[in-house]
Amino acid sequence: MLDNEHLLIEQARQDPAAFGALYDHYVDRIFAYTARLMQDDAAAQDVTAVTFEKALKQIRQYQWQAHGFGPWLYRIARNEALSRLRRQKWLSPQSWFGATEMRVTETAVQTRQTRQSIHHALARLRPQDRDIIVLRYLEELPSDQVAEILDCSTQNVYVRLHRALERLRTELESEQSVDFMNVAPLNE
Repeated sequence: MLDNEHLLIEQARQDPAAFGALYDHYVDRIFAYTARLMQDDAAAQDVTAVTFEKALKQIRQYQWQAHGFGPWLYRIARNEALSRLRRQKWLSPQSWFGATEMRVTETAVQTRQTRQSIHHALARLRPQDRDIIVLRYLEELPSDQVAEILDCSTQNVYVRLHRALERLRTELESEQSVDFMNVAPLNE
């Protein structure tokens, strides 16, 4: 949250040009979040643009919350992303973690396999489960802000997150058991 965020919001209500400082502060975070949800950079750019367009149009209706402006933007982005995903009925997995160059060592291979396993397991989760895991662990938002974004209580965030993590654990375990069964026996 910006130190002078409340003042910037008041200025943006009178002069849309003042919205630029809020945009500059949040655009990268909102884009990263929507890219993880949409799993497509072009779609994430569209959702990010629509998010800020809607925020600017609705800035006069925004009511200041203790957590600041960020959770409101995340909620707009989340709603827009999920709406587009429902319309498109499209959930093709791409990298949740971004492209990183890895040295070819045993540790790097294991790390890559772990990330791929998590990526595949996340792709098989329901969008609601994936969403709460992304907000809490990949976006690293505190539970109270996640609650505000999802429009539920903090206690409900804990319950939903626990259930989503259980489903993720089940997916990871099932993937490991399939991988284990596909391992060829050693020739002795």
